[in-house]
Amino acid sequence: MKEPESRAAAYLSEAVTAIDAQFGEGFARDHPDLVASLVQTQAIDAAVATGRGAHEEALTLAEKISRETCETILKLKPRLFG
Repeated sequence: MKEPESRAAAYLSEAVTAIDAQFGEGFARDHPDLVASLVQTQAIDAAVATGRGAHEEALTLAEKISRETCETILKLKPRLFG
């Protein structure tokens, strides 16, 4: 994963490139508010994607633990309950 400063620089560069490609060379320079909005959007999207990945990983581990716990209980059932 990139350091925060290099991620921010990448977002800025990508935003300027995208805006100039859409509206013409120099448009991003003349509209810093638009650049800032796009950089903020990119940062939010990246944070959401990171959170989604962490959530999916946690859910996968919880399902594994649940499955293993149920399997263990079923194996122990005869010993515990006769």
